[in-house]
Parts: sequence; structure tokens; C-alpha cells
Amino acid sequence: MSPTDSTAGAVHAPAASHASRETAVTVTGDVAPDSLGTVLPHEHLLSDFLPPGDTDGSWATAGRVRPMTASRLRLYRAPLTMDLLGEVGMGAPNRDNWLLDDEELATDEAAAFKLAGGDTLVDVTTIGLGRDPAGLRRISEATGLTIVMGSGWYHPARVGGLAGRDAESLTEEIVRDLTEGVDGVRAGVIGELAALDPEAPAERAVLVAAARASAATGAPISLGRSDDPATQQRVLDLLAEEGADLARVAVGHCDALSPRPDELEPLLDRGVFVQFDQLGRLPSVLSVSDDQDIAMAVLELARRGHAERILLSQDVSTKSQLLGYGGGGYGFILRQFVPYLKMLGADDALIESVTVRNPKRLLTIPTPKADSTPKADS
Repeated sequence: MSPTDSTAGAVHAPAASHASRETAVTVTGDVAPDSLGTVLPHEHLLSDFLPPGDTDGSWATAGRVRPMTASRLRLYRAPLTMDLLGEVGMGAPNRDNWLLDDEELATDEAAAFKLAGGDTLVDVTTIGLGRDPAGLRRISEATGLTIVMGSGWYHPARVGGLAGRDAESLTEEIVRDLTEGVDGVRAGVIGELAALDPEAPAERAVLVAAARASAATGAPISLGRSDDPATQQRVLDLLAEEGADLARVAVGHCDALSPRPDELEPLLDRGVFVQFDQLGRLPSVLSVSDDQDIAMAVLELARRGHAERILLSQDVSTKSQLLGYGGGGYGFILRQFVPYLKMLGADDALIESVTVRNPKRLLTIPTPKADSTPKADS
């Protein structure tokens, strides 16, 4: 199979283990889905979002403007300190801000989420973005927090050599992550995948691999929303064609559409989860939506009968979002957003849906069917 013909050929992924009951896979082993409790489905504890190689292309792929002036370069290279938070909050790039590599700090921040009433955090850091399986397991053990690890690749541009691989080999690697793990630490979700283009061969291969691995193992998929609605529909078509169950796909970064909930209906019609995962950010002139918009969208979607397809998270991925740097931390939703929803009229059933029941359904690995093993194409 050529690298550009990503959907052709056999899929030689190992079959999922024939468990006798549904489970959720965490960094410390399988747990009963009912034990997950209150869940943040889209976060990062240990990650590295620096543009790889610091090239013009990697900055463009990340959707960022590379600093060029002397003052901007000094700010970019400086350690993140209190006096820089104002400029960083307005979008100034700072490489220290984009690096979450302090395990002790991550443990403290995770413990604060636990203290706020949180039970489970899904770290959707993928291969090539600083994922640290052993570190996640140590944080889980130190805090008593349940942690679910991500698998797959965010974007081919983030991993050297990925563009030359076909969907079959990518599928096999994801399935190993889900069934064997890294030194025994298994992933429980595929993603976070970026808003990938199914017409670009390398990006298509990542999508196909995610779908086939999901079909083989029952693992859910977490991916970013495409700005173009037609591209988004083609992505979902491809996932479904390759065997993924769209009812177990979370489409993230839907916050920008929160002021226009009608534009979320095409996604909801496909049966996916709509995920608002940018909560807790201070609004500015650069904002296209804020937490108030999201709260109103949650209530409106629930009114329309979509309460069971909504997910909430914060996508903490920078130091400036942490409590230790003046941000809202991982507990923002529980400490501030949930009380705000209740003030607007959300009842306990809706709160439980968006914080407990919906993420539990997403993360539950169903009992494999007898014919779930992928077969070679004839």
C-alpha cells in the first residue's frame, strides 16, 4: 500500500479482548464505568505544544504567528512570570507557557481538581505532543484521581516521519496503545486529533487509522471541529465508513458556535457528542465567544432535546491556565461554571448529564461483538 492510498488494503489490527463486561480504561487499569464520577473529557496534564522544529511551516500548521521582532522574541524566550501574563493573555507567544512538563506542579493542579469534587480527567495528549504515560500513572496514584490517556496523533506535521506511513501501520500502533499500552500504561481514548482534512493523504491516514482502531477495540474518538462544515461532514463520513461508531465520537472546540446553536444541529444530527472545551478563558477583543455564550448554548441545546450529547471541558494546555499562574485550573467548571448554569436555571439532571453521564457513555468500552475483529480485504 502506498502512503497516499490510505484506505486500501487489509487491516491487521489485533482483536479486542473479549471482556465479559463494559469497562473504562485508565492509566492504572480497567475500572467500572460507574466509578468514573465527574469527568473532564478534554484536558492536558503533561504536554508540549511548542511548534516542532521551530520552523515557519510548523508555526503555520499550529495556526500561530512566529515572533520576529526583538521584543517579541525576548517575550517568547523568557520564563513565564506574572508580569508577562497580560501580554500572553492577549495572544503573545511564550514557549514556557506552552510547555507542561513539571510533574510536581501537574500533581498539585490535579489534586486541586480532586478537591473541587472532580473524579476523572481525560488527558488527550497524543503521541508527539509530550505524552508521558508513566508520569500520568504517577499523578493518578499520588492524587487518587482517575486519569484516562489519549492515543493516536494530533496532526502529521507534529510527528516526524508520520507522513510516510500508511493507515495500516498507524492502526496497529494505536491498537497496541489501547490493548498493551506503554510499559503497561494503556490508552482509553483515541485523540485528541486535530481538525484534519480527509483530502490530504497523511491526514486522511490518521483519520482512517483512528476509525479502524476504534472499530477493533471499542475505544472512543476525540477530534477537533473543522471550520468548514462540509469538511466536517466528510470527516464523519470517513470515520463511519471505516467502522467507527459516531455515537462514541466527541467533536471538540465547538465553543465558537455557541452563539449560533443552529449551526451545531448538523453535528448533532450525526449522533456525535458536541464538546465545549474552551471554558475558563478570560474574554478579550480576540474572543469569538465566552462562557456566558456556552452556558446559554447548553441550556438551549438541552431545551431542544440534546442534553445527552453535550460535553464540557477546559482544554488546559498552558501554564497560564493553571491555578499556580493565576488561571482557573482544572476545577473551573465545578467551582464556577456549574454554579452559573444552575443560576440560569439548569436542573440537577442536566448538570449530571453534562458532567457525569455523558462522559461516562463516551469512555465506556463496550463488550466486543463476536465478529468485531477486522478482516483482511478480499
